[in-house]
Amino acid sequence: MSQDLLLTQNAQFYRPTAPFTKAMLTVILEAASSNMTIGSVFIADILDQDDALPDGSEFSYSLRVFKTDRDVHFWQQPLKDTIYAFILIIAIDGCIAIFKKSCASITESMDKHATLIRSSELTSAFSDVDAQYQKMATRNMTVSDRAMRGRAFEASDLKGLMSVHAAGRSIPYFFKLKLKGRTKTISAQSGRVVEASERKSIHHAVEWAKAQLHDIHHPSAEKDFLNNFAKFIELDLVWKSSAPNAILLEYSFFVENVIDQGIPIFYTTKHGRVIEMTSKQIRSLIAEMEQVYEIGPGPEFELLGSFRAATLKKNLHSIAVNSRALRNIHFEQNGKRVTLQAYIKKQSLATITFTDPRYMYFMGQCFEDGAGINEIPSMLRTLKVLPTLVAATSEKGVITKKITKFDSTSVFDIVEIAHGADDYVFCDDLGNEWADHITFNQTDFSVSFIHSKHGKPSKSASNLHDVVGQAIKNIGNMDVDPKLFLKKYKEKLQKKYSGGLLNRTRKSIPGKFEDYLSKIRQDYRFNRRCIICCSFISKKIIEKEFKKIQKGKSVAGNITQLYWILSSFVHAAKEAGIHPIVYCQE
Repeated sequence: MSQDLLLTQNAQFYRPTAPFTKAMLTVILEAASSNMTIGSVFIADILDQDDALPDGSEFSYSLRVFKTDRDVHFWQQPLKDTIYAFILIIAIDGCIAIFKKSCASITESMDKHATLIRSSELTSAFSDVDAQYQKMATRNMTVSDRAMRGRAFEASDLKGLMSVHAAGRSIPYFFKLKLKGRTKTISAQSGRVVEASERKSIHHAVEWAKAQLHDIHHPSAEKDFLNNFAKFIELDLVWKSSAPNAILLEYSFFVENVIDQGIPIFYTTKHGRVIEMTSKQIRSLIAEMEQVYEIGPGPEFELLGSFRAATLKKNLHSIAVNSRALRNIHFEQNGKRVTLQAYIKKQSLATITFTDPRYMYFMGQCFEDGAGINEIPSMLRTLKVLPTLVAATSEKGVITKKITKFDSTSVFDIVEIAHGADDYVFCDDLGNEWADHITFNQTDFSVSFIHSKHGKPSKSASNLHDVVGQAIKNIGNMDVDPKLFLKKYKEKLQKKYSGGLLNRTRKSIPGKFEDYLSKIRQDYRFNRRCIICCSFISKKIIEKEFKKIQKGKSVAGNITQLYWILSSFVHAAKEAGIHPIVYCQE
């Protein structure tokens, strides 16, 4: 009956911790077929069948094909889709290849007996010289809700086109590439390799799997492109030298694949009642999942500030979130009940940072920042002390219709005085703002976009979140397209601030601004500066804490967040060819 099975080249690869016995295989097959339609029979049920390829290579396979039902969510009355599922387990060359579709989760069963072959090994199976990287998705090593967390790239070949500046802080987790005329995709999350092909017999699928394993076992040394990115590191090594200090759940995957699909979500009360969650309750759940939580000390590693009590637990190869509330929330997937806690574990949705900011746990694996602490000196050089910031008591001061300047103790006024030598100083605050202030200086051929935030000096990351988020969001506007900027100049910057007497043009020089802008914009020396003015940052404090990181000493979770947020600002600016500056107190 196995000759009827036609497969695409789409498989996950594992290394067994011990040779698979028939008992182990039965457990995995039972887990996979646990969503089988009640009362139906197997279309195929083969256990540990020995076979060989034409070249004499021996392998064994186990197969189940069965019928399963899925709830239909677009109809109020109970309806079900009947579909057919399969799982094929191939044992060859000391490894396991799994082909499957529409079966129930086997993650828990597989984790007990095998380890997923890591994405770093899958991508080492070929030479960067031979590969054309056509698509790539990366995750930045930050959990900040004000920083760019991920990006996607696409080109005929990203090598040579994609900027690898700060790539050491990026974790590549999805690839689409062309290799010797064949199109292949690799997913780090699932350890899955997919290669475009027509459907093939089991023997042809085994030949393909054997070829993939041969390449994995004989890695290429030519990895000049991928070596720029964050590197895999064993979880045990990180756990021995550092401790988790913050966690983010990658909630968007849950939203897209469960919430947006209209799948009902239920909650089991402490009295055992099962209640379907309302839209309001689901929104509240998502709002909680969106938060970044600091993690308390071990051995409990409690999530601090979480409405629902939760802790972290290190398993043999992974870190799991443990929460009674998450176990009580459940829904149906592939015809089987799944708790939210199990779903988070299966999909590896927990992203965790550590007291040593070089490390991040993402998609079930640990990664090390390829750039690392060597960047700290250059980051500290972006800090520029404005001595007058010590006198700041507010961001803008008291705003009334009658004022013609900002309060002398406001950050806005301090910024305007600091840029008193510039030719033009505009206040773009409120409305469709690109920055709080935009200034031009023909002496050094510069434009400065200045984003300001006031607060008392502290080590908290929350204020920095806000101002960095605004700065990064507006980097695209820093090209200073003459047509767009002149439109802003005529419609906003020539007018009064907030309908009062205060001019938005805080300083100007004689002559037409249109001619000035054209001249400075066309000069080959034209340069752009993105400035965040933070009265709450002390250069001495930041230097002290960051030097602890350099020396490998433990720092608090908020310091790690400060490091990543500031780093994300610096790199976002530099990648766009912009000079980053941080105005701060001494």
